[in-house]
Amino acid sequence: MAVKTKSIYAPAGPSDGRRILVTRYHPRGVKRSKYDAWDRSLAPRAKLLKAYKDKDLEWADFERRPLQELRASPDSVSSIRELHAYSRTHDITLLCYEPAGRPCHRRLLKKIIGDPALLGDPGGGQAASGSGRRDPVGRRANEPG
Repeated sequence: MAVKTKSIYAPAGPSDGRRILVTRYHPRGVKRSKYDAWDRSLAPRAKLLKAYKDKDLEWADFERRPLQELRASPDSVSSIRELHAYSRTHDITLLCYEPAGRPCHRRLLKKIIGDPALLGDPGGGQAASGSGRRDPVGRRANEPG
């Protein structure tokens, strides 16, 4: 199956599969019915995002930092591993604010979800469980799949 990326403002399509919002903040004017799950753990931290938006960081510098943040977060690593497993049998679409064609962290996420080894295998390949947070496919992390 496929991992796709799209702006949350683009219309949903029949091939989108599970639509996962990967933003730090909820987009203004967007109804929750426009996505299936929202995983903030996959969004860049507010300070990093602000530095990029304020043009204090070039894209090449910005692109490296979310990977460091993802590696350092057990929830992020768990989400990536869950999405990787889910994407083997289902289509998913990663959503954020940026229009198509503009640099966006969701392209980096797509790459990492396709190959979680890019994380450097923090946690020895084991997904964290029992945190009670919602997983990226919409279940509680400790509910059976």
